[in-house]
Amino acid sequence: MHLEVVIPSHKRAGRIPTLDLLPSAVVCIPESQAAEYRAAHPGVQLVLHPDSVLGLQAKRNWMYKHFGNLLMLDDDLTDFRRLYLPAGEPVSVKDEARILAIVNETAYAAKQAGAFLFGFSSNANPTMYKAMNPIQLTGWVNGCAQGLLAGSKLWWSTDIKCNCDYWISALNAYHHRIIWKDTRFTFLQKDTFTGAGGQAEFRNMEAEAADFALLKRCFGEAIQEKRDSKLAKRKHQFQKTLKLPF
Repeated sequence: MHLEVVIPSHKRAGRIPTLDLLPSAVVCIPESQAAEYRAAHPGVQLVLHPDSVLGLQAKRNWMYKHFGNLLMLDDDLTDFRRLYLPAGEPVSVKDEARILAIVNETAYAAKQAGAFLFGFSSNANPTMYKAMNPIQLTGWVNGCAQGLLAGSKLWWSTDIKCNCDYWISALNAYHHRIIWKDTRFTFLQKDTFTGAGGQAEFRNMEAEAADFALLKRCFGEAIQEKRDSKLAKRKHQFQKTLKLPF
């Protein structure tokens, strides 16, 4: 089974730290930005989509149709870590071949389990890793590193601006129930709310409020307001969680 590792990017030529982790990954960009990206990233494989494909969700739909089996990685990832190691052990995986092997093994395991949606832990804190439950079969998959296998009933609503991972995870729960999330590993991300380009020009509180209302309208009580905890405070009032009855 061939899996394409694809980095959707927009107006971030020269600022793609994910390529430091996976220099062989494909970068998917609008046709009109090709010259700028080629100049900034010589030797990187670029796949161009029409400029008429506007917004990240439309781009994800286009990529899924174009590539089939793929892992979509945000362009601002800075590290890939193992969360299961004891204190003092080096947790970062620096070798691209090893990262690709883990990614492909995860996709293969998902296929064997009958899952289409797969990914990794969204929590980089190793103290939160559950050694007796390393594989999660239901729930939410972080959009920063989200895999999808060909043949699913899944698609991204272009009305969603900032929360495509909640949309696709909830839609997957409706159609397929199962996911494959290997919490032994995680990708680290930076500048989620502040980096220029990418989703930064679309992300604001108005868009977050509209996303929350749309998700509630489509998926009902499965979308819940996130509560502050002792370990983490909400970044904004429209943060959410996916609560499934299975």
